[in-house]
Amino acid sequence: MKKIALLAFTAGLGFAFAGGVDNKTNLNQGYMRNPSRNTETLRPEAVLYNIGGTAFMNDGLYFELGNQFVLKNYADKLDGQKFEDDQNVYFYPNAEIVYKKDNWAAFFGFGVFGGGGTLDYSDGTGLTSLALQSGFANKLKSNLPLLIASGACTPQTAASYIASASAKMAAHSLEVYSVQLGEILGASYKINDMISVAAAGRFMHGEQNITLKCDGLQSVNGGSSKIGYDSNGYGFGGIFGVHIKPWNTLDVGIQYQTITKLKYKYDDLTGAYASSFLNADEGDNFKNDLPAVLNLGVGYTFFDKLNASMSFNYYFNKQATIESPIDRSEYDYDDSWEIALGADYRLNEQLSFGTGFSYGKQGSKSDVNNVFSPVLDNFVIGAGVEYSPVKLVTVSGSAMYCKYFSEDYKKAGYTMELSKNVVMLALGVTVKPF
Repeated sequence: MKKIALLAFTAGLGFAFAGGVDNKTNLNQGYMRNPSRNTETLRPEAVLYNIGGTAFMNDGLYFELGNQFVLKNYADKLDGQKFEDDQNVYFYPNAEIVYKKDNWAAFFGFGVFGGGGTLDYSDGTGLTSLALQSGFANKLKSNLPLLIASGACTPQTAASYIASASAKMAAHSLEVYSVQLGEILGASYKINDMISVAAAGRFMHGEQNITLKCDGLQSVNGGSSKIGYDSNGYGFGGIFGVHIKPWNTLDVGIQYQTITKLKYKYDDLTGAYASSFLNADEGDNFKNDLPAVLNLGVGYTFFDKLNASMSFNYYFNKQATIESPIDRSEYDYDDSWEIALGADYRLNEQLSFGTGFSYGKQGSKSDVNNVFSPVLDNFVIGAGVEYSPVKLVTVSGSAMYCKYFSEDYKKAGYTMELSKNVVMLALGVTVKPF
């Protein structure tokens, strides 16, 4: 039972709404409006996408708050049966503060940099179903002499008994939660009218937990129908940026985020069988690093009203250690990348519009993927509006549609079709008291 169960769970627990395998690019409502963000110099969201650009912002103090609403459907299909998660995420916050004075700026940012919420598979997944049915049937077969001796079945009824018990194991549910929250603190300095430099530290706190519920587990799990774990991890990384402005209408952004090494600790195990199932005890560790990222961008402003830009992000997944929380085996993801094009148009002092699209090539393979939250190549398109009812306040609203391309995932001799659909909505407000 354990061998196939491990295969079922070694798919990872990351959430990939956009961006790399686990790194998020949908860090605030600005990304919904226009996913090309790497040359930002006007809004406090530069803290999340282009820290060097904060030195080119207008002088003053900025506060920004935002939230995203993620409407999602994740699915895997095995032998014609579809297993789905449709647990939406309604709280996906971000916050940025920038103080700009003369040639320097100080800034703070908060956001969801990995994971992002709950996955709720009310009927489990294809692989967990296989694990529970096939694994339990094999366990019963090995114990068949004892079952016959106890009177649970006869040699003539053994096959039907095993089939009935295995079917009972199929009725199960799976709930997964994963989030990696981060805080950014740093400063930038404009060396001259053409170039600025910036540096920041990013502290990360990750939380993961999983609960599998199946009444058929009670006989091997101390009478409990649940097995699972809770874990927490902490890490720190750096961000370094340069913004170049050869002339007033051209912006070039270069930013590098170092690897953030996250080591999770099992804080709590659920169920008597959990320790054996996980091959871990409370206090043990597993790694889930956020890979290093290179962000590049170029933007050009036409007629002081229209800004068009292109952004490119490259994720160094091979540098990171991403381990299964079940058996600490490592995932062999390839590096991944995405490219985005977008534009923002200011109609007048009060109203502006934005739109853009991006294509992401992920680092998954036919036998390396995430059954719970599929890592798939994608095309996204977004649009949004910004409105300033008074001079010092800007309200924004945006929406994005994410098209993911389904892929086959092969494991333990089985082939599953992985797919997902995501629509994101976002609201935000920026206040500049002076």
